[in-house]
Amino acid sequence: MRRLMTGWILLIGIMLLSTVLAGCGICCPWPRTVPDAPIVQLPPQEPAPYQPPPLPVEPTPLVIPAPAPVLPPPPPPPPTIEVPPVVAKAIEDLGTKYPGLFTFDRARGLFLFNSDITFDSGSAIVKPRAREALMSLADILSGDQAKDRVMTIIGYTDTDPVRKARTVAHLRALGKPASNKGLSEARAEAVAAALSAGGVAKSRMVTKGKGTADSVASNRTAAGKAKNRRVEIYLTPMG
Repeated sequence: MRRLMTGWILLIGIMLLSTVLAGCGICCPWPRTVPDAPIVQLPPQEPAPYQPPPLPVEPTPLVIPAPAPVLPPPPPPPPTIEVPPVVAKAIEDLGTKYPGLFTFDRARGLFLFNSDITFDSGSAIVKPRAREALMSLADILSGDQAKDRVMTIIGYTDTDPVRKARTVAHLRALGKPASNKGLSEARAEAVAAALSAGGVAKSRMVTKGKGTADSVASNRTAAGKAKNRRVEIYLTPMG
């Protein structure tokens, strides 16, 4: 009896196991039917044209601008050269009294003396009428309106050599060379001596001789030589 029951139990278990396996289909030996997927034909594609690889790009160097230079402050404006109107008017009146002796540029503070009227040919001695005019000029320049001015007196000559024996002797007596340079120095000093005799302090005057330098006209003509024989006086503010 026990064996019979054991056999029934075993048979029932086998049947249940078979039913379960048949329902899940996991271990079924036959394949399941799957509908076929449609085949899509893609059109043929042409190969892409060859493109060379891009060239390497060099990095742009970093440029650091140089710092702006530090400029020094501008210099103070130069002092006004133009002489006071009262002084300029007195000088212009003096030029009218002695025509042809000198010209005056009030904007530049410049006197231009004609050497042929101030000196004899080849001489460094001031003529009497020119000395009289220089004494009057000294009186103007010694006034209160012009005391803040100093004078730079410069002599010039033409290119004719110094040959007169009297001129050579005079220059040597002054300790100067018998040349155009020596003659120009002597003439500038003679003008300064005349101004000093008229009351202008020597400390306000400086003399120079430039000989044939800085010609203002050609030395090939008599008129040009006359222009180059000159004495210039510059009035500039003191200091």
